[in-house]
Amino acid sequence: MPFRRSLIKNSWVIRPQGWAHTTLTQTPIDSFRGVMVLVCLFAVIWVWHLMSVALTAPMDNVEQLVWSHSLEWGYHKHPPLPTWLLALPARLSGYSALASTVLGGACTLLSALIFWNLVRKIWGRPSAYIALLAALCITFYNGRLNYYNHNTVLMLCVSLSAHCWWMILTTGRTRWWMGLGASAGLGMLSKYQYLLVLAPSAFLIWQLKPWHNRKQLHGLGWAVLTAAALWSPHLLWLMQQDLADSPIHYALKTSKPTFSQDSIDLSQRLHSGLWLMDLVLNRCLPALLLLLGLKALSEPERSESPASPSQISGNRFLWLWGVLPSLSITLLGLLAGMDLQMQWGTAYAIWIVPPLMMALGLHQRWICAPLTWLALGLFALIQSLLLMQSYHTSFYGCCANTAPHRWRMFDSHTLAEELDASAREAVGGTFKIIAGPTNAAGAVSLALPDKPKVLIDHNLKISPWIHPQELHFAGVVELWPPGTGPDDRNILPSGWGWRLYTEPQEQH
Repeated sequence: MPFRRSLIKNSWVIRPQGWAHTTLTQTPIDSFRGVMVLVCLFAVIWVWHLMSVALTAPMDNVEQLVWSHSLEWGYHKHPPLPTWLLALPARLSGYSALASTVLGGACTLLSALIFWNLVRKIWGRPSAYIALLAALCITFYNGRLNYYNHNTVLMLCVSLSAHCWWMILTTGRTRWWMGLGASAGLGMLSKYQYLLVLAPSAFLIWQLKPWHNRKQLHGLGWAVLTAAALWSPHLLWLMQQDLADSPIHYALKTSKPTFSQDSIDLSQRLHSGLWLMDLVLNRCLPALLLLLGLKALSEPERSESPASPSQISGNRFLWLWGVLPSLSITLLGLLAGMDLQMQWGTAYAIWIVPPLMMALGLHQRWICAPLTWLALGLFALIQSLLLMQSYHTSFYGCCANTAPHRWRMFDSHTLAEELDASAREAVGGTFKIIAGPTNAAGAVSLALPDKPKVLIDHNLKISPWIHPQELHFAGVVELWPPGTGPDDRNILPSGWGWRLYTEPQEQH
């Protein structure tokens, strides 16, 4: 019975000649049940931790809960799908922050499972398991697992699109074209940044050449029609809005595009490079360390047969999704002078893992069981370090004073208690509406037992869940940050001020 070198250095295993690789590599931990156990434990630990170390819910969660009081075809900053998805859970839970936390974690982890399943189809179970472990090390998906915003829903739509594309390439069935159209339409209803999917999609269409195949051409037509049917109501709504109160204005305001090459200075170009470095060497650094650790502690076996055409096509497919979207964002900064936001990589960072694995040679189907156990051990170590870092930089940690301005340091519950004690009698016993900055007013609203609605920045145009007549009834207060507001405001111990609502023309 011959011996063959295992993947773990300086160790040997007996492998009878002629055994199928799949028999040797399958282990309980990389099975579907093992993956589900891993994901559930990961979710419980991180969600519990993040909720226990933060004084208030994430800013984006608060914003979505504020918007969820009304179902609209669009909101002043973003398209409507994330708010629609939250509306029912928020109402059933009494507008609890937990509803947004659970939904945000579900979107992120469902995206990761779709990613794992697609990699499994291309590379097999062991490599897919390692890819999933590495993906869950990316800080977008652990330290922000409790986030619910447009990026988390967009991530789900991107994962669905990638899965549909692979099924189109391998089966050619029309239903997957329609699934692609649905994921595209829902993606555009999540965030306009879904357009970055056009880069790998255009390349795949060019390779597929559906105009040479009537069935595929019909499938492409169905995809376009499905996407248009889902997105057109929002597009019509968008055309009816004032530019100043529309998502287009917000997108232009945050990205600050400059389409003249003469006005793009060196600092803007450097910022684009720093954005890409931050994505790969900061957000994805724990994933890279896990893969480098596996590379250092193992030596891949030599494949006994050349890669099949389907394997080569799968590798090329994963390269496309891992490189083109992130590269497109970088080029927007280099060529259009956009102010790239660091969180823009949220929906696409997970797809960087397969190219990293290919670069390190950790993507073969014949990876043996010891390597998957080693990967799990490294994963547990990295997650423990990330949990420690998160705790030490929280309100309760030793490094809390290094970033006191962070949103999770905002003590919304104390502010709500102060407002309750000072203003409840004046508002007639019930808080119905709080007018003020969306984040602070929203967080205070969630902390009050009344769960009042929020009048964002005293602006009815961007607060469609409030009827103007509601402002004339009792229970409406204005909230002002420290050092701001009219002279007749009541000052709370924290420095925030409040007063009963008055007409806008009377405000200072």
